[in-house]
Amino acid sequence: MTNTPMNPHILALLRFARQQELKLVGELNDVERNTIGTLDAWAAKDLLANIMRWKELQTQKLAAAKRGEVPPSRRGMDEVHQINRQAFLSYHTHTFGEIEKASEQIFNAFIAQVESMSEEELNDPHYYPWQEGERLRGGVLNDGLFSPCEQLTTFALQREHRQFAFQLQEALVEEVRRSGLPAEGVGVTIYNLACFYAKNNLPEKALLLLPQALKLRPTLLEWSRRDPDLASLHANPAFQAILDNPVLLAQVPVSKLISPQDVYTSMSEKLPPFVIDVRGSEEYAAGHVLGAVNIPLGQLASQLTRIPQDRPVVTYCNMYHLGESRGERAASQLRELGYQVQTLDGGYPDWQAQDLPVDVGS
Repeated sequence: MTNTPMNPHILALLRFARQQELKLVGELNDVERNTIGTLDAWAAKDLLANIMRWKELQTQKLAAAKRGEVPPSRRGMDEVHQINRQAFLSYHTHTFGEIEKASEQIFNAFIAQVESMSEEELNDPHYYPWQEGERLRGGVLNDGLFSPCEQLTTFALQREHRQFAFQLQEALVEEVRRSGLPAEGVGVTIYNLACFYAKNNLPEKALLLLPQALKLRPTLLEWSRRDPDLASLHANPAFQAILDNPVLLAQVPVSKLISPQDVYTSMSEKLPPFVIDVRGSEEYAAGHVLGAVNIPLGQLASQLTRIPQDRPVVTYCNMYHLGESRGERAASQLRELGYQVQTLDGGYPDWQAQDLPVDVGS
């Protein structure tokens, strides 16, 4: 872990996001403040309620960690949608003023809880074993910075507050550049701004940012080829030139994919593959490839004795982002150690979709 203190930067980023919330609130007119939303079309107060609910959950998670408890992971999209629905229903009858007041109280509690955490607690990926190799700060920044900024931007565009949306996205990149976050985190933020420009008919700006983003986060290159947010650029020669840059390509980890059907067929061979589910233990318990062993990505280096070197290896996750997935990152690590390893193309979702055998439980 770096010796540079990260917590002051994390707190500054959280306060930046809160300032954006207050700025949007200040720009709302009376009609927008009093609009009653629906589950499919949130009003301003529904948006603020959702943002504060996730901060509240993150505060509770940090407090549980402090007490030595293991909080829920809340990884699955079904659970995320359920929490969003519950937040909407819980605050639907509240007035805008009531939500403003509650939002301020929850934010202050969130900040106080983050301030109480040590550098190691937030930034050491191995401090809490139940984090399975992931830093606690990731959830803090997602629920307190990146998700709120994304939601505020979407809401602003829907309400034709385009200037607010553009200023927020550009200011977010500048804040992250100054924050001291690792290069890959900065790269993702720049990449997201490029996607924002591409979706809003500013291809020149998107193309200007993409080389910066991919240099900092080379693993995004494969995903960018099929990213729907960059669809307007896919046929652009300048875009293709960026992705075909040999200097950039040399930085991209090799990704060897194998189809679900080929993995299934190979399981009946004399030397079947050793299949590793590199997702978290809760994801694994909810359902996994039959016969797969669970070794979360963050624990891979300490669990090498469990992985045979005389058999082919297949790693997998949910593969939501090709090139960035946990399964591919695990394969890259093992490949450097001499293992013959491939990654399940499409991950567990594609395995399920093809009705191949699965199991549940730990």
